[in-house]
Amino acid sequence: MAFSFTIGQNNAKSALERSLNSTQVPHAQCFIDHGGRGGLALALDCALHLLYPEIPDSLEKALQHPDLHFVYPVTTSDSVKNKPLCADYLPDWRNFLKEDLYGSLTDWLYRIGSDNKQGNIGVEETERLFKSLSLKAYLGKNKVCVLWGLERLNIQAANKLLKLIEEPPKNTYFILVVEDADALLPTIKSRCQELSLPPLRPSEIKGELMALEIDELQANEIAQNAGGNLQWAKQQVLQGEETKEVEALLIECLRCAFKAGGNKAISIELMQWANKAGQMGRPFQKAFLRYGLAFIRQALLLSYQTTPIVTFRSFNNFSLEKFAPFVHSKNAHRLIQLFEESIYSIERNANGKILFTDFCLQLTRLLNTKEA
Repeated sequence: MAFSFTIGQNNAKSALERSLNSTQVPHAQCFIDHGGRGGLALALDCALHLLYPEIPDSLEKALQHPDLHFVYPVTTSDSVKNKPLCADYLPDWRNFLKEDLYGSLTDWLYRIGSDNKQGNIGVEETERLFKSLSLKAYLGKNKVCVLWGLERLNIQAANKLLKLIEEPPKNTYFILVVEDADALLPTIKSRCQELSLPPLRPSEIKGELMALEIDELQANEIAQNAGGNLQWAKQQVLQGEETKEVEALLIECLRCAFKAGGNKAISIELMQWANKAGQMGRPFQKAFLRYGLAFIRQALLLSYQTTPIVTFRSFNNFSLEKFAPFVHSKNAHRLIQLFEESIYSIERNANGKILFTDFCLQLTRLLNTKEA
C-alpha cells in the first residue's frame, strides 16, 4: 500500500496499513504532529485509501472526491468580510494542499490574507459538517472528514463535534490533526485512536531539501538543525535573507546581554532591543527563537569540543568559536529551556514586549554565569 504524500514515518505507515487492510478501521483517529512532521500528509493518504479503490495519479484529481470533507481554521479577509466558513476558502485550501502538505497554520492564514488574525473553527462550521455527513455518501461508500488545526476549535464547536464523533453516521471516518493534543477536549481525545508522529530524520529532510536545488553542505546543515520539522527546514532555504536578519537580531541581543552584565547602564540598550523584538510579527518572533535555540545547541557542541558534528554557518561573519565558551554545563540546560519556553509563550499569544523584556534579563544573567 503506497502512502504517496507522506515523507518518512515508516512505523506510522505500517500501523495504518495494518488497520486499513483489516475490517477494524477506527471511526475516529487523531494524528499528533508537533510541527512539520507530516500529520496532514498522512491524514490525506489515509483518507484517500478509505475513499478510492485506486488512488488517482495527481493530488488535484484526488482532492475532488465528493465524499472527502475538510475542516480548518478560517477568519475574515479581503474576500470574506463576515461569518467565514471553510467552504468560502475551499479553492484556496486545495491549492494550499497541492503546493505543500507540510505547511503550517501561519502559512495557511497568510495565504488567505489573514496572517495577523488567529483563525478559528466555529460552531456554524461543525453544524454544517453535521448536515453534510448526515447525507448519503455521494458514491455510496465511505465518507471521510479531515479536521486540521483543531487547537482553534472553540468550545461550542468542540461540543458539537464531540456529539458527531460519539454518534457517527454510517461508514463515516474522522481524522483529526493537531499539534497540541492537550488543546482538545478530553472527551474528544478519549474517543479517538491517537497516533503521535516522531520527528523526521535529518536524512529524510535533507533529501527533500536537495530537491530545492541547494548545495549539499547547506542542506545537511539545515536538516541537522531542523529538529525533525520539514516545514521549518524549507523555510530556511526559501528565506535566506530572513535568516540573515534573524541572526543579526540575535547577535545584537547577545552583545547587549554581555555588556549589560558588567555595566548596568547598558540595560537601556537591552530594553530598547526588547521593545524592537516585541513589535515584530509573531512568525518572525518564532523564527528568531527557533534559530536561537539551534544556535545555542551548536555553541554547546563546540564548547564540548565536538567540532566534527557542528554544522553552523554564519550569515553575518559571526564567530561561534568565540561565543561557545559562554555556553557550558552551568547554563546550557537553562538557556535551551529559556528559548523553548519563549516559543511556547509566543504560540499562545503572549505579549511580545513583556516576553522579550523578561527574555533579555534572563539571557543576560545566564550568559554571565561562570562555569567554575
